[in-house]
Amino acid sequence: MRKLLFSLAVILLLSMTLGACGNGEESIAPTKIPGATTAAGPVEAPVPGNEEIFRYVQDLTSIGYRRTGTPAGKKAAEYVRDRLTEFGVSETAIEQAESFSWNADQWDLSVAGQSIPSFAVANSFIPSTGTGPFSTGDSGLTAEVVDIGDGPVGDMDVRGKIVLFNLRFTPLPFSLLLDASEFTYDPGQTFDPNDSITQPYLSNFTSVVQSALDNGAVGFVGVLADYWDSNKYYNEAYETSITIPGLWVTKSDGQAIRDALAKTGTGSQATIILKGSYEPATAMTVVGFLPGQSPETILISSHHDSVWDGGVEDASGTAEVLALAKYFAAQPISERNKSLMFVTFDSHFTGYESHKAFIKKYIDNPVENRRIIANVSIEHIAKQVEIVDGRLTLTGLVEPRAIFESVGPVAKQAIQQAITDSDLERTVVLPASLFYVEGECGLPTDASFMDCAGVPVISLISGPVYIYDPVDTSDMVPIDQLEKVAKTFVQIVDRLDTMSADEISGQ
Repeated sequence: MRKLLFSLAVILLLSMTLGACGNGEESIAPTKIPGATTAAGPVEAPVPGNEEIFRYVQDLTSIGYRRTGTPAGKKAAEYVRDRLTEFGVSETAIEQAESFSWNADQWDLSVAGQSIPSFAVANSFIPSTGTGPFSTGDSGLTAEVVDIGDGPVGDMDVRGKIVLFNLRFTPLPFSLLLDASEFTYDPGQTFDPNDSITQPYLSNFTSVVQSALDNGAVGFVGVLADYWDSNKYYNEAYETSITIPGLWVTKSDGQAIRDALAKTGTGSQATIILKGSYEPATAMTVVGFLPGQSPETILISSHHDSVWDGGVEDASGTAEVLALAKYFAAQPISERNKSLMFVTFDSHFTGYESHKAFIKKYIDNPVENRRIIANVSIEHIAKQVEIVDGRLTLTGLVEPRAIFESVGPVAKQAIQQAITDSDLERTVVLPASLFYVEGECGLPTDASFMDCAGVPVISLISGPVYIYDPVDTSDMVPIDQLEKVAKTFVQIVDRLDTMSADEISGQ
């Protein structure tokens, strides 16, 4: 859902004129949170420092590939639950939702008799029965190759054939974000309006593959034309039910395929082998409740699942939720007007079933002492990279980050003040309404479901190009940014704690 809505939103942004609307060190002594207040006045309390938060990141990445329904996924959920319990968050639990697990056991590609390195397209070759094993058979699927370039298929004849296409990431001109921003904090003046942001979930994938399906293609090969020299692109599940096998290849291997096709001419064939299974799986959502003086509840959330080590995606966000849980659990209930919920979701790559189950339980049918009036969501604290000669190169900067919000003017001001006080550089604040297309809500973040349910959201995210690749280890998390993010959101939550629900929503 988030990819479709984000793509539509970018199209909207491109078609309209928008008005301008040092290394940190771990804290040893208690830290005064700039601007942090409660009903009792300023609070002096320790906020976990950079090194402590980074240890949470390392703990999570050491668990392994935290895919939904796997032993590592279960261990990650248990780790988060145990830390919440250790910090003093009461009523911690792991709630379950029915999701799916896609696994490829074998894949291979040859074109015109030439073996080509490849990687299976996640969530492809979904069985017609909905679940079960999938297989091209030992000899594979052999068919003529049709090169459609950037696609879509158009009037090309692809029935019964294998489609070759370029996966293109849609560049988002940074000037548009700056023009649309309600608030930009870039004291180092590092933002270049001439730059563009390239995110791995904003692409031509859905439109091209859907056109191939609609026109009778039996398989596809995606050339990662805007990627570096890696074919390990583990994509999320898309809106399209992909019933045919697909494989990824690098840009250079894609050129090798095209060279081979040019030599052999029209009618050149490829063979795809893909075997695996698509089975029901249990997603695990970690929920911890910290009571306040009111049943009004602020939800603080991220997601703990990943497809690789997931340092940025999303051990970084989960680590921040843990840091905030530790901080707030140390505060006496007398200093907290509202209750807090700390939640990390699962099923991020399989269909967001845990998010939907949470909405059904806590928003559609809320219990009396958990009336959620705001959602603070944190995802992806990342180092910025650029692709140079097919290789990833660190720029030395933090990846640009956006905070999407759907709150009232008092809460907007609190966001801006917290960003400034905590020196959260390279941050833009954007209204969630920019992503409402033809009346349909939705954000490119885990807070999308809360936003669509009418809950005011404050959602931080960045989208570095490498988050679907094994290179996303703990090394890609900028340690010096972790305490800054924690302080920013401690201050935001403290300010929300002093506001009425109407003030938060702006109603």
